[in-house]
Amino acid sequence: MTSETAARTDTVVAAADPNRSTVIAVLGAGRSGTSAITRGLAALGVDLGDKLRRPGGKNPTGFFEDNDVLAISKRLKRALGIRGHSVRLLDDAEFDTPRMKAIQARAIATLGARFGATPLWGYKYSRTLRTMPFWEGIHNALDLDVRYVIALRNPLSVARSRGQINPQRGRQVWSDMEWLVNVVPYFHRTAGCLRTVVDFDRLMADPQAQLARVARDLGLPIGAAEQAGIHEYATRFLKQDKPRTRFTRADLLTDPTANRWTAEGYSLLDEVAADERTLDAPEFIERWAAVEQAVTDLGPFLAEFDHMRAENVKARWNPASPLHEVHQIWRDLKAK
Repeated sequence: MTSETAARTDTVVAAADPNRSTVIAVLGAGRSGTSAITRGLAALGVDLGDKLRRPGGKNPTGFFEDNDVLAISKRLKRALGIRGHSVRLLDDAEFDTPRMKAIQARAIATLGARFGATPLWGYKYSRTLRTMPFWEGIHNALDLDVRYVIALRNPLSVARSRGQINPQRGRQVWSDMEWLVNVVPYFHRTAGCLRTVVDFDRLMADPQAQLARVARDLGLPIGAAEQAGIHEYATRFLKQDKPRTRFTRADLLTDPTANRWTAEGYSLLDEVAADERTLDAPEFIERWAAVEQAVTDLGPFLAEFDHMRAENVKARWNPASPLHEVHQIWRDLKAK
């Protein structure tokens, strides 16, 4: 343990303002254990709502996403045009349009009615960090005490997990681009709030210790009820969701298919998750700024990637396009 983390071994419960609701938002790229980590928050007494999305498909043990939050996020994605495989960077101005403000106003009313009187609640949506200005507007309008959990998983494992669902998105180069745009932009705007980074593999290996870290970093109390919740989570829930792959930082840094900046960003966050450094350490801030600048520099390429993919999709569904015939043959072969 370094000197910068030596003072972080004990839980310090953050003073709760009885006039404000505390919300814990789970951030991170898809397939990074956000669902399992969000379920862990419930063990710590965080209210996830009573309208959770049903388990199934790619998450048989549960998504732990509130259906109202999910509906808001779907409207947001449609308005921004970032459904599916999109990796373009978003500009602040895109969150300041009349359409966006209308979606935001509706979200404020919905979440205020649902959780305005809830002392401690949380939500998970994998693109929250990518669309942070939108969610910040909601947090500010509801005068919330906002705290963040950054869900982390080795990008090599993320790509393999994606590949089980969609082989194309599971290609390392593609998965790494998605990782970058869903983790790096707007990350700096979480500064000033209580934050914690939780690695999925460490959570699976020692859930009690990792939830204790979450409580420590977010200033949450652990009483008898929370202890019982943590035990149930560790001994019953997580046994259903063991990861198939586990890689180290060294594996990622030496993999020739991995994106350099994805590897650097992950390594920095993994050092925080291992309590080797803090998010507020000067070296972390300096090195993270370099990652953020690199991602910004990739902006034109990422926008062009989105444009070319959109053109490809239109061609596939245009009956006059030769690509449409090829795609139809592929679909017929796949159906056999």
